[in-house]
Amino acid sequence: MNPTPPVSKQNIIDDFTLKKLYSVQNKTLQKVICYLWLNETNPKQPIDVIDAIELEFNDGSKIALTGNENQEGLTYIEYHFEEQKSMIEKTFEGKIRIFKVEASKTEMWKDTIQQTLKNIRLTKDKASGKYFSDEIILEFENNEKRLIQVHPIDGIILDYYEEI
Repeated sequence: MNPTPPVSKQNIIDDFTLKKLYSVQNKTLQKVICYLWLNETNPKQPIDVIDAIELEFNDGSKIALTGNENQEGLTYIEYHFEEQKSMIEKTFEGKIRIFKVEASKTEMWKDTIQQTLKNIRLTKDKASGKYFSDEIILEFENNEKRLIQVHPIDGIILDYYEEI
């Protein structure tokens, strides 16, 4: 069992992100997009991380999540891929590149497509009554569950979620 993380402003979910999450609850997932960063500053050891994940729903709504400034929690972002790609590639002289990858048909997400997102689970800090933003559990109508986490070095981490 993971110990409760210390409460800091960076790992408590902000109200705007919380409202955006609840706005997509009970909607049908249509598409999953991952924004990948490929860091080739050391060509012998390239590093790739998921910078953001975007969930698109059948009514046209979408939500993109990325790590906050300190990578201690997830936060909502309006991801402007072309702008971000251009800025990063120019700033880092092509040694860091961004890719937009549709993940809907991957093993991880294929069973969630065209399924209603029935519940979004967050961990509540008992002392403050606020919700932690380090992980989000998505529960779909077909009982599929996915975990979205953030890590300071590894970026966004996506996984299956199973009750223990």
